[in-house]
Amino acid sequence: MLCRIIIFFLSFSCLCGCLSDPSNKKSTVDHSGIVGNFEATGFTIQQNNLWQRLTVANPWQKSTDNIFEYYLLNSGVNIPDELKNRQVIFTPVKRVICLSTTHIGFLDALDEVGSIIGLSGINYLTNPEVKKGVSGNRIQEVGYEQGLNYEMILQLKPDVVFAYGVGAEINTQVNKLHDLGIPVVLVGEYLEQSPLAKAEWLKFFGAFFGKEAEAGSIFEKIKSNYQGIKSITAKVQERPTVLTGLPFKDTWWIAGGQSNLAVLIEDAGGKFLWRENRSKEAFPVSLEEVFLRAANADFWINCGSVNSQSELLAFDSRYSDLPAVKNQRIYNNNLRTVPGGGNDYWESGVVHPDLVLADLVKILHPEISGIGDFYYYKRIQ
Repeated sequence: MLCRIIIFFLSFSCLCGCLSDPSNKKSTVDHSGIVGNFEATGFTIQQNNLWQRLTVANPWQKSTDNIFEYYLLNSGVNIPDELKNRQVIFTPVKRVICLSTTHIGFLDALDEVGSIIGLSGINYLTNPEVKKGVSGNRIQEVGYEQGLNYEMILQLKPDVVFAYGVGAEINTQVNKLHDLGIPVVLVGEYLEQSPLAKAEWLKFFGAFFGKEAEAGSIFEKIKSNYQGIKSITAKVQERPTVLTGLPFKDTWWIAGGQSNLAVLIEDAGGKFLWRENRSKEAFPVSLEEVFLRAANADFWINCGSVNSQSELLAFDSRYSDLPAVKNQRIYNNNLRTVPGGGNDYWESGVVHPDLVLADLVKILHPEISGIGDFYYYKRIQ
């Protein structure tokens, strides 16, 4: 998929049945040595003296009871009998394909973007090193969704393809890659329930590069930064209300009250307008209801690709009556964008929720000093 900016505009179908992949069968091997996670629930890592077992649970929306196992062996090691007919990947991997630009953020944090040989959506890139690889033909476009270029992927001979599922088409894609003898791993970080849980998938990626220790250390720093900022905003007395998004056609898709964005707003010392909602997924709201609630919003953030107030009012002149517009309290997460439409917020922001949180604190509580300059956000005037 080219990008995940529009993910919450889509309605996802639950896949019926399991992928025809041996990694999805009930395991009979020893699973001692579980490596604990801080918050992430979508994956686990288990270690013994010969291999690592990575388990991914329900890596697409509305998936239930779907477990995928990937066994990592050091390069040159013979596959033991207990792992016959299992999905085995030799590590450290050197040549990878990413079917989401979000994966680039994880690899960049691990200093492994040099391993990328193929991508989906090269026009949406923001990472300078990856863009250089594309311009030098070291990194190839491999298509996306139903337009995945299997011939190109086969020619590139990847050690692993990092994929993700957002609908029933992932069944066809993964099975086809397996039929071609190409190792494919499903990544489900976008389904996690908190910003730190999403960032913790750094450990998952680190295992493929033999960088478990580095990944753990980087995550601990991110977690410490995030929790430090959160502890400051926990003491604020005034919590401004926040409107998010922009309508898609005639419907305004609002982030769920238990979504990552809602958590970020609350952790930044704000009040999400739909905080009473118990969903983790986006839900449609009529424009009339949005205008009714937005009359009480102090701030408006994440308003599409808007770069100016005039652009915003071009969508609907009634926005001029909203307090957030009148008081020029509109902030968008598109400070770090490129001409092709790529936005670093969606590329590296998942791995750096501490930087996103710092931006939101600067927006909602400018009285708090020491936060620093904006990294992903800018004021819309």
